[in-house]
Amino acid sequence: MYSKTYSKFYQAKTSKIILLMLAIGLFCLQLHAQQSGSIYLDSLLSTAARNYPLIKAKRLQTQGLQYAVKLQQNGIIPSINASYQVDYATYNNITGMIYPQYITPISGPPSKSNDYKGTPGSAAALNLQWEPFTFGQRGATVELARGKLKNGQADETLTIFQHKIFVINAWLNYLLTADLVKVYQSNISRDAYHLKQSQAVVSSGLRPGTDSSTFHAELAKAQIQLIAFERRRDSCLIVLKELTGGNLPGTPVADSAMFKSLPVVPLNADDTEHPELSLQKTNVLTNELTLKTYKRSLLPKLTIWSVGYGRGSGVAADGAVNNGDGWRFERYNYGIGAQLSFPIMEVFRQKPLFKQQQLNIETSREQLKQTELHLNTEREIADSALTKAIQSARLAPEALKAAQYAYQAIHSRYQSGLISYYDVIQSLQLLYQSEASVKIAYWGAWKSLLTKAAYQGNIDIFLNQYGK
Repeated sequence: MYSKTYSKFYQAKTSKIILLMLAIGLFCLQLHAQQSGSIYLDSLLSTAARNYPLIKAKRLQTQGLQYAVKLQQNGIIPSINASYQVDYATYNNITGMIYPQYITPISGPPSKSNDYKGTPGSAAALNLQWEPFTFGQRGATVELARGKLKNGQADETLTIFQHKIFVINAWLNYLLTADLVKVYQSNISRDAYHLKQSQAVVSSGLRPGTDSSTFHAELAKAQIQLIAFERRRDSCLIVLKELTGGNLPGTPVADSAMFKSLPVVPLNADDTEHPELSLQKTNVLTNELTLKTYKRSLLPKLTIWSVGYGRGSGVAADGAVNNGDGWRFERYNYGIGAQLSFPIMEVFRQKPLFKQQQLNIETSREQLKQTELHLNTEREIADSALTKAIQSARLAPEALKAAQYAYQAIHSRYQSGLISYYDVIQSLQLLYQSEASVKIAYWGAWKSLLTKAAYQGNIDIFLNQYGK
């Protein structure tokens, strides 16, 4: 008696342990699937940010703007030019003032008459020009270059953010189509089962031959639908491959974790600035700095110069020609000086340019307001859509349970000969549609969360819940 009681107790205890181990194993498998899907999505995002050509182009553009800042900062460096020349030309000359533009100057005293014989000449010089003080002009150009750099960085950030949204969207589409393929495969299995069952009852004479033909037609239709969804799944994978720069990071992990849990509506207000707003603000800043640069160009400019040079000529001071003297230096000179220049009339000439740039500033400010208005509207729409999508997804499993119950009841009645094949086909279609609707409803909830993250400007709103 004692041994039998102990045996029953031991068996019950063992069964509980086995069930507990199975439950733990299933939980671990589910957790692994969730982690695998989340990890693979992280790999997709990092691969896309690293390899997608448009992102690489924006990154290179930003690097170029960094060198543009250095170029403007190098304006403090003096300009030093070394030159050497030889020539063979006439030496006719006259005195008097002449505007130098488009005229090649000739040095030396006036000649007594025109002589078209050429004589050699030579010269070498070392010239320095330095603008140590520009009264804010150089600083304005450096600030403008930095503003353009900020604009380029904001443009790169927005491009990366938008591309990550595209990648996640393509990933969700792939997961949906991959799971719908499984639903169609289950549908085909049920159709094949009913075809086999109908063939048996038709052979026994319990059912007319039209039942078997109808179930065979339903099986063929389901197979055609499966092929169509396999094509969609493959297309989603190809799009995902393009978005990652042509190479997927390994084999996609088409887990079903997304269809087993629903996201929650984030309660805490997110104060992250949307990358598109950041870009618009840098546009305003760049236009303001451009106007500042235009105005600073009207300020005085101090230039320090120095020069040292040697000169050789085939014409002597008394007018005698000695070609040999033209190939060597005969006179050496140096000079140093400073020049303060002020564009007096430039303010009147550039006044329309200032007005144009001021209008550009106002335009960029209005575009910023338009972006803020649009994002605020879309955020409200996304919040409402997310709430409704979650509510719909919670109801979808109830419809599936009802469809499963109806299918089982109708199937039993069909086996008993109480109803026709038409009712079975209707229940099969309802069951398939309900299974697909659950997948689509869960997918819609996650897509709504992604939309909220897109218009909020913070992708972590989605990533912090996905796979968790």
